[in-house]
Amino acid sequence: MKNSNGFTLVEVIITLVVVSILIAVGVPGLNSIMANSQATAHTNDLVTALSFSRNESVKRGTLVAVCAKSSKTPGNLTCGGGGNDWLNGWFAFVDSNGNATADDGEDQLRSWPAPSGNSTMTAPISISFDSAGTLQGGGPAALTITYSHCTGQQNRDISITTTGHTSIVKKPCT
Repeated sequence: MKNSNGFTLVEVIITLVVVSILIAVGVPGLNSIMANSQATAHTNDLVTALSFSRNESVKRGTLVAVCAKSSKTPGNLTCGGGGNDWLNGWFAFVDSNGNATADDGEDQLRSWPAPSGNSTMTAPISISFDSAGTLQGGGPAALTITYSHCTGQQNRDISITTTGHTSIVKKPCT
């Protein structure tokens, strides 16, 4: 009997066909997983900014706000003027004069970059917390993130109660 070193052509072709089928079936599922991961990361960054601002307001005993950047330019820490400016990124600052805009001389605490991917966001231009960690502005706040090329439940609703607590609800794609 002769010893064989290697594979026959038929074995190689069958292996390639099986691998091709597995890739064809797996890649669409992988795209959905990646999109969900991106949506989760974006939402977590925003909730982190809100929690950071609330904690800083209690720690410092003063108003602290988080607001949408007016542009994606690095180092530009001015509040934006429209509801979708959150897509430029956001930053937290001590709101010493209580006007919920980052004026010159106010202590800018931390900045978050623009999220990656294609999304839209509906939200107030800034969200402020007082020294007790409660939300300023007379009521609960809501932020809605909607993703293009959405599948499953990638859209998110973030709610902030008057006591300053945040909650996230996954929403189905429409």
